[in-house]
Amino acid sequence: LNGSYSGNWAVSGSGGNITATGNITAFASDMRLKDRKANISDALEKVESLSGFNYTLNDKAIELMPDMDKDEKFVGVSAQEVEKVFPQAVVKGENDQYLTVKYAKLVPVLIEAIKELKDEIDRLKTGGYG
Repeated sequence: LNGSYSGNWAVSGSGGNITATGNITAFASDMRLKDRKANISDALEKVESLSGFNYTLNDKAIELMPDMDKDEKFVGVSAQEVEKVFPQAVVKGENDQYLTVKYAKLVPVLIEAIKELKDEIDRLKTGGYG
């Protein structure tokens, strides 16, 4: 594929992997393209409601993605848990039956949660808690 393309497309191959030799640019990061609405509030509390875990794909997943290795180990989160606190980070998959997490959309939340932790640590260091 050479040049530009607009629209939906999918790549299928060995194990469903996609390899790029150049940069991949996604969405709009430039602040000049954004109308800021609000800061992310209670990020730490929301992140604490999520569980990260190790897993392997079950039989249904292998049925849907036969090129995948049933014994391969992954790390991830539950789309259902994420959807409860960050619905904008979850989308329906290709068949609209299963959910998938857009992990990149969790990064700003994690940044804010780290900042909340830093504020708490600073208050503890200075005796800022009554």
